[in-house]
Amino acid sequence: MTNIEQHSWLCRHCNNLVNNDLKLCPHCGAERPENITEPTPEGINEVVQRDNYTNATPRPKAKYIFREAVLVNAGDIILVLGLFCTFGTLISPLIIDFELPSPMLWAICGAILIFATTLISWAIMRSIAEISRQLREREERNNKE
Repeated sequence: MTNIEQHSWLCRHCNNLVNNDLKLCPHCGAERPENITEPTPEGINEVVQRDNYTNATPRPKAKYIFREAVLVNAGDIILVLGLFCTFGTLISPLIIDFELPSPMLWAICGAILIFATTLISWAIMRSIAEISRQLREREERNNKE
């Protein structure tokens, strides 16, 4: 605990630290509560809980409807399967004997192609779902007004 915090009290109206010598908060003009005591030697102060914050209402969680949820889940499934296929392509020259020259080079190129295609497909599906959700919510807000 710093020296400033040891010689100050917390205003319950504006949550600012105020010097112990002051009886009124210089920020909001609130009076110092009478039950404020000096901090204990261990540095433990009392906890102040404020209930009247202006931003206390939580923002509603974004909800996907069925078609958007299908796009999100399909994108996630494509990502998992694509990662599995990428790994399988990389280890295939170790398991299968190919008649190609430098099969590991072909495996690396194939893995890069599969991985890039997977990430692009995943990003497109997630983006379409998010754009659809945002457009639907904007239309709902416009219909309410």
